[in-house]
Amino acid sequence: NAPQQQGGAAAPNGVGAASNGHTGAITSLLPFKSSAGSFVLSSSLDGTVKAWNSSDGSCVHTETHGAGVVTMALSADQKNHPILLVGLETGNIMVRNVMQTPNAPAFCLLFSLSSKYTAGHSGACRTVKEGPAATFYSGGDDGKLLVWQLTGDLGL
Repeated sequence: NAPQQQGGAAAPNGVGAASNGHTGAITSLLPFKSSAGSFVLSSSLDGTVKAWNSSDGSCVHTETHGAGVVTMALSADQKNHPILLVGLETGNIMVRNVMQTPNAPAFCLLFSLSSKYTAGHSGACRTVKEGPAATFYSGGDDGKLLVWQLTGDLGL
């Protein structure tokens, strides 16, 4: 049976805004394929990132970030482990692993980049994009374009 939207109407393509959906505006969608299947990652101003099974529309994981999630991107560390870059309304960037490893569960917070401790954005982080060789870029309300490089072992 297809998930049901409020009012009882079937959701388009069998995917619905079920009770485990976001409570704020959705800001980004990322398709992700792994040996575990195909997923869609969604971010929201409600402060969450959710992983959805792209076959049946079920929410399989939710992570809370304590502030609105404005943007996200997929990248990889130096050992080619997939990581998720999450830009927040606070200007912080959270870095999470995507896949479960022997050392970390899926979506484990690896570290957070904040202008309080490192270089960072003083306003919302509006965009993050993957770059070459374990680098990524971020841009924010403060007008800064920052270039980041992941170095060392992230413990994955």
